[in-house]
Amino acid sequence: MIILYNILFLISIVLALPFIFVKVLTSEKRQKTVVRRLRPEAFIRASGARPIWIHALSVGEVLACSSLIKQIKKTYAERPVVLSVSTLTGHEVAEQRLKSDVDAIFFSPYDLLWSVRKTIGSVDPGIFILVESDIWPNFTYEMKRRHIPFILVNGRVSPRSFSGYMRLSFFMKGVFLNMSSICAQTEMDARRFVALGAAPDKVHVTGNIKFDQPPISVSEEEVRALRASMRIGGTARVFVAGSTHEGEESILLRCFEALKRNAPDLVLVVAPRDPGRAGRVQGMFRQAGLRAPLRTELGKVAVGFAPEAIIVDTMGELRRLYAIAHVVFVGKSLINLGGQNPLEPAALKKPIVFGPHMFNFALIAERLVQEGGALQVANEEELLREAGSLLADPGRLNAMGKKAYDVFRMNRGAVEKTLAVIKGFL
Repeated sequence: MIILYNILFLISIVLALPFIFVKVLTSEKRQKTVVRRLRPEAFIRASGARPIWIHALSVGEVLACSSLIKQIKKTYAERPVVLSVSTLTGHEVAEQRLKSDVDAIFFSPYDLLWSVRKTIGSVDPGIFILVESDIWPNFTYEMKRRHIPFILVNGRVSPRSFSGYMRLSFFMKGVFLNMSSICAQTEMDARRFVALGAAPDKVHVTGNIKFDQPPISVSEEEVRALRASMRIGGTARVFVAGSTHEGEESILLRCFEALKRNAPDLVLVVAPRDPGRAGRVQGMFRQAGLRAPLRTELGKVAVGFAPEAIIVDTMGELRRLYAIAHVVFVGKSLINLGGQNPLEPAALKKPIVFGPHMFNFALIAERLVQEGGALQVANEEELLREAGSLLADPGRLNAMGKKAYDVFRMNRGAVEKTLAVIKGFL
């Protein structure tokens, strides 16, 4: 199977070369990562214990595994811990958040057999821990061939992924069989892994480690200072839209213009998932006649300037920005892309609104809605209605925020269960 996979994979790459070439030329991110993933400069082990290698695809996975990494480092202080990522933004966030907790941060290789073998050989891990996604056949095969335990943690299989894997079951069954253990988020995820070919005795339901992220603490004084730095007046209400994607900002713009008719003091903070899009988003808001500076421009505006909308073009600041919100919208959910993590605003006791497409965080979203900490809207009309209703009712805002925090607090413990599985291989 692995030979056939590599033949087909190489044929696909050759056929797609013109498209790949254009994507690299037109994407600054890919220009910065393509060589580093073709020839990864991985951690090279010196003498001593073999490292614990953790891989996180991008920003969401890096943030999800932060508590697990800290606990692993605390439990196995004598072992090097290294972290690989696949994306430029994931690498940047890892450097910001986890540099002091790991011995190295590097880019993972593309699933090309020679790159995979070279990287695994240089790291020579005692165990490989994959966070949530980024499953590739050559990687699992090489770990199995070298007798390196391969643990998938915080594993989930969305309906879309399940359908895709089933179509490729000819290849994927061997991939899941090659894993030493799978820590699934839910019973449904566990059943899907078994249906895809994983051995039932290797699949464990351990919960979602995203609940175990340390809650950020932002004091009232810090909130006031943050609002002042953003030129937001002391009585103005703030609507924060986090991790938005293309197609959502135009909806938010129309809703915001309608909301301001009843709430003229309202300020909208939009944080695109890709900060590189911030300039285009700003242009959209300015074309509508709104005072809409970028976050990095706020230090240069004239005294007395009052922004109506602020477009965030920085990395790693969104969690703190949620602290100034009266209402939070979680992006990637009004379009069919699966949503973003709603636990960050929940940890700050903020009422949450998200769209109908939250399949990447289905269990979390369901619990938040059931417990009254979040509202799920179907479309632009419902978003406008629910956001307006919340902003008009401070008591409801506070009550929803507390319920959101209760969901965050009551579902912790997945890191401990996951670590118990990992310990069996160390």
